[in-house]
Amino acid sequence: MSRTFSRWLRDPENRLDIVAGMVDGILNALTLASGSFLKAGHAITLTLALRVGAAAALTTLFVFFVAHYAQERTALVGIERELNLRGGSHLAATALGRKALVNSALGAALAAICGLAGSVAPLLLAMILPGPPWMGLIATLTMLALLGVALARAFHGSRIIWGTALFLGGGALAYVGLKLGLVQ
Repeated sequence: MSRTFSRWLRDPENRLDIVAGMVDGILNALTLASGSFLKAGHAITLTLALRVGAAAALTTLFVFFVAHYAQERTALVGIERELNLRGGSHLAATALGRKALVNSALGAALAAICGLAGSVAPLLLAMILPGPPWMGLIATLTMLALLGVALARAFHGSRIIWGTALFLGGGALAYVGLKLGLVQ
């Protein structure tokens, strides 16, 4: 793992956005494209990878913006209470409110970029891997497991537990995606 990524990952301001974006992106790829990994006659294409990536990025952008902004506004309300300001939204109308909006947008953008990368990378890898399509599924699950190992290393957790948990969780969601048949 590069030092820059490790430093970004350890920064509490970025950690949730990076980790959740990457994991969510990979899980979106597994869930939405599992039929292309496992069903005969279905192939992973660049168009599929871009469609899954766009869906992952846009949903992540929206969810993380709402979550960040709700958290930032809640913090402003808490400050208003501490300062005994009557009524609501006093600080939201100031530069602090605008900063909360910008911080929310930046956090959401980081999560969306990581979600896009997390969803497109395994699908592109599956496109270029020789052999049967299910090899792409194994490669994607391995990417998820390696992310778990990297997280365990960064947070001093058990590499075996984190890697195995993410591998098995990804496998379970691929199975659900296969049964639902979401993207063909």
